[in-house]
Amino acid sequence: MRILQLCPLWFPIKLDAPGGIETLLYQLVPALENLGCEVTLLASGDSEVSRLVPVVPTNLYEHMRNGAATEYACYEQHQLQLALDLAPEFDLVHYHLGVGAFCLSRMPGVCALHTIHTPVYPDLQWFASRHRELCYSTVSEFQARALRSQGATRCQAIHNGIDMSRFSLGERGGEGLVFLGRIERVKGPDLAVRTARSLGLPLVMGGPIVEEDFFASEIRPYLDDRIRYIGVADHAQKTELLRRADCALLPFRGAEPFGLVVVEAMACGTPVVSLANGALPEIVEVGSTGYLAKDETDLAPLVPAAMKLDRAAIRRSAEARFDVSSVAPRYLELYAELAGARG
Repeated sequence: MRILQLCPLWFPIKLDAPGGIETLLYQLVPALENLGCEVTLLASGDSEVSRLVPVVPTNLYEHMRNGAATEYACYEQHQLQLALDLAPEFDLVHYHLGVGAFCLSRMPGVCALHTIHTPVYPDLQWFASRHRELCYSTVSEFQARALRSQGATRCQAIHNGIDMSRFSLGERGGEGLVFLGRIERVKGPDLAVRTARSLGLPLVMGGPIVEEDFFASEIRPYLDDRIRYIGVADHAQKTELLRRADCALLPFRGAEPFGLVVVEAMACGTPVVSLANGALPEIVEVGSTGYLAKDETDLAPLVPAAMKLDRAAIRRSAEARFDVSSVAPRYLELYAELAGARG
């Protein structure tokens, strides 16, 4: 099958990308190619993939940081125009964009799949209730239930996957806690800081600063030799941090649609402590791969218990459930089903 993938333009599609969608696609595309798919990506020009149609020369995050771009929607509209031109050459167009791409499902003769990577907010539910014919996939049952409740009948949940061979088992070495993710309130890095301080444990944080004011008021005042922020970590840094950490403290406040970093931690054998929000109850096996707190105040007591979990067993569970080699066939099966239905 020939598949056209439309990717967000914020970050490049590569292993070291700070975005979860980008990291997923970098690993999913070769897994699909191993199954016989020919996959072309519409993405930023600095993406590291075999078949690429560059929409912009480099990712928009960098463009916006240096003032070269201000309005994301203009670049996405250019991407959608390119998709209109290219779509007839492919068996299926797979969108990883927001709601702006939904209208392309009505292109005559084009088979389209929209993967929802973000939380399913009420506005999206409202849309789904009025356009039940669209083909969706989600990265968790948590999202899928929200869409199906509004009448979306073509909605399949496929968990994200990672290439487990790129991660290795670490041993508990007294390195303390790690937080990896965007530095913004919804991701809860301030909760990680507060919990680490209450336990007297060191904490390393990595990820792009998305909310500067939040970082200045809630994170920077507490940075010292035990609470450290290291900036955006590449894959090697990230895996080393996870392997050496005693526990990954990932207290996402929002209705997390999946949480790829949770799986990456487990791939290193590192137990996870998080809030029981969004899809996390699907990902974390309580008492086996980590613990989930119902309330922010419950985080600290769970950390010592998580540190006692069997790291090798955590790694085995992640490998069995989330290796990309088992995720890719599910997408291929869905592609074939949708293309076959189109006739």
